[in-house]
Amino acid sequence: MTDSKQTGKNDHQILMDLRHSTTKTSAEDLLMNYNGVLYPSVLCSVEMFQAVDTFEAREDDLLIATYPKNGTNWLTQILYEMVSLVHNREPLLDATMIEFGNPEILARFKDRPSPRILSTHLCFKNIPKSIFEKKVKILLLVRNPKDTAVSFYNFYNSMPALPSYNSWDSFFKDFANGRVVFGQYFDFFATWEKHFDDKTMMAITYEEMKMDYLTALKKISEFFQLSLNEEQINLVASRTSFNSMKGKSENTHGKVGDSFFRKGEIGDWKNYFTEDQSKEVDAMFDKYLAETKLGKLLNYDKYCKF
Repeated sequence: MTDSKQTGKNDHQILMDLRHSTTKTSAEDLLMNYNGVLYPSVLCSVEMFQAVDTFEAREDDLLIATYPKNGTNWLTQILYEMVSLVHNREPLLDATMIEFGNPEILARFKDRPSPRILSTHLCFKNIPKSIFEKKVKILLLVRNPKDTAVSFYNFYNSMPALPSYNSWDSFFKDFANGRVVFGQYFDFFATWEKHFDDKTMMAITYEEMKMDYLTALKKISEFFQLSLNEEQINLVASRTSFNSMKGKSENTHGKVGDSFFRKGEIGDWKNYFTEDQSKEVDAMFDKYLAETKLGKLLNYDKYCKF
């Protein structure tokens, strides 16, 4: 991988370029299997996962944990804006997912000023042990599974680093069975839900952020102990609205910017799901999350029923 010092680009920009310019073409080349879960081979490697295991966290790190297409980039930008206001520094996206890249990129996290903003798509059991030893605060962002699936489908078909699908139906089968990068949606959140009462963790939903953005921003600020006043909260809101982020996506995410900020709508799943597919996801929700605190937080009946 190209070194950032040679290109003049930060690690985030390098990985965005890599996502767009990969020379790999077949599904077999684009995906890697590690401990039974698929990952994008352009961005992940066995060496990187081994390096993540020994990652050294700091007590004041801020960690965002999400399943893919649950609003990761949105929440990351929010935190960069908040931290920039509190610590008077440029809100520049300079970090990437802790599991993306190579060990050299991960090693450069040591040079980042505190508080560092970290993000991951890893399930709970694969989070570096130092995160828990240092009692790092973790914000879990959750989006309803049906909109997640549709967003993930379109992401697959617009991202050169991932295989393309000929139809929604073929993607849905893989999504439901966990044959997508970072595994099955319900398996992912079931591993996190078991630790939902941990005082260092808070969950917030994509839907509540969309419906009452200012209140959501206040909750995020308070959880991470970033003492923002009302004027600063409003400033963060204006800088991180979906339209604002989509408008500057080429600057923040390069040529693949549109892939990260497609629609951002609630309920787009109704344009894709058949009745049988909807019932299949309903059954999985009932099995894995319906009776849990996290499941109730999702407000499933409101957002996932025809």
